[in-house]
Amino acid sequence: MTTGARRGELCAIRWSSISLELGRETIWLRTAIRRSPGGWAEGDLKTHQQRRIALDTETADVLRVHQELCRDRMKSIGIDLSDLAFAFSFEPEGLTPPTPDSVTQRYDRMVERLGIATTFHKLRHYSATELILAGVDIRTVAGRLGHGGGGTTTLKADTAWVSEADQRAVSGLVARMPPRPRTEGDADLVRAGPRRPYEEIAAALHRRILDGEMASGDELPTGRIIAEQFGVSPATAQRAVKLLETWGHVTVGRGLRATVTLHPGSPADDEPK
Repeated sequence: MTTGARRGELCAIRWSSISLELGRETIWLRTAIRRSPGGWAEGDLKTHQQRRIALDTETADVLRVHQELCRDRMKSIGIDLSDLAFAFSFEPEGLTPPTPDSVTQRYDRMVERLGIATTFHKLRHYSATELILAGVDIRTVAGRLGHGGGGTTTLKADTAWVSEADQRAVSGLVARMPPRPRTEGDADLVRAGPRRPYEEIAAALHRRILDGEMASGDELPTGRIIAEQFGVSPATAQRAVKLLETWGHVTVGRGLRATVTLHPGSPADDEPK
């Protein structure tokens, strides 16, 4: 839904086509899995025009988690994750792409369980509708979805360029999405390997809490002080505090300083108050 890609295009994505570099997260759609006389095979895109699509932060985070899972799965059988592996392969080594029909079948079973009358292809229509409602111009929307004409010629060049309009497009799309629920596994992953400034700050404050530098009931430093300590903007500091609140380590009240709290059973809970 966030990329507007066709199911065959998604099936053909290899890890070499995904860039998760901070600030430049993109997917390069080069090929698609298409039906041929001999069965399903990798071939050209429907419009025969490759395209590069900007990713929103949440989709990029999901892909990072998925990539780590794939690495762990391959490590368990004694091999490394290859850049040529298909990102959504159902096989451990990732050498065989999923077929578009299998993706549709899994999606159909999921929406049936959820009681939603929809199809996988309608995600493309929804993506286009949401982008247009968010004020993105038709030319950019057509480029993201890979429609013939309508500005796709601007995305034909084999470069790492992503237009400013495309970046605005993905920002508008993610702004209309509900937040993805954080699981305990996500929190552990962020604390072990923070990738963004606000995650690094949250992880550092988390360590201070567990080390006893800040006890349950203590007030957290103000956003201005946190910003000065870590050399970031107040907005980044506030986002770090919000992440700590998501983890259950602080409580934020309206008009009040954030207060340190801990889940029962956390390491710092056993320390004297």
